[in-house]
Amino acid sequence: MENQDSSKRISIIALIIAIIALLINLWMLYGYWNWLKLQKAAEPVQQEQVVEPVAQEPAQAEPVAEEVEEPQPQVPADQPLKKKVSGAAYVDLGLPSGIKWRSANEPDLMTYDDAVAEFGKKLPTHKQYTELLEKCQWKELKSGGYKVVGPNGNSIIFPVSGFINCTGELRGTDNIGDYWTATTNGTDEAYRMVFTDKQGPKLVLHQRCYARAIRLIEK
Repeated sequence: MENQDSSKRISIIALIIAIIALLINLWMLYGYWNWLKLQKAAEPVQQEQVVEPVAQEPAQAEPVAEEVEEPQPQVPADQPLKKKVSGAAYVDLGLPSGIKWRSANEPDLMTYDDAVAEFGKKLPTHKQYTELLEKCQWKELKSGGYKVVGPNGNSIIFPVSGFINCTGELRGTDNIGDYWTATTNGTDEAYRMVFTDKQGPKLVLHQRCYARAIRLIEK
């Protein structure tokens, strides 16, 4: 009888121990589960990687080929430059001096000093222009300028020519005839023969640095 009671007590104790062990296991399992939750919550949330759009560089324009100016041939120092030639003839107007006047201007406007250096005695003097003004008829043209008729009926034309001032500006090409004489007063001025659309031809002093038309003579 006592043995049966002992066996029962042992069974009960074993059962209690088993229940306690089960409870301990459940408690440990519960604790482990909570620990996992805490660990998961503590982990940093990985943000979704956003791919930034790559800025597109503007397309580069195709390189434009630059026009390269061909080098001009160099003229040797001992070879003079060829000047423009008008190709005009000399006209006998029947003047008392016997001087013939060229029928057209030289191609370029020139300063006084350049004109004297280039043409010398072929550049008319103040006296020779005075003869032309006094002995010829000056008929104004509707197109601008004058037709100059000599004593013998022959004629030449003095067109409007304009001038280039000392700063390089071209002026008066449509209403001024401006021609150098070879005569200077010994200063920075020289005589010119000039006319406008409002005033007839006359001889006046002016600055030699101006570039003016050139009309040549031949004796």
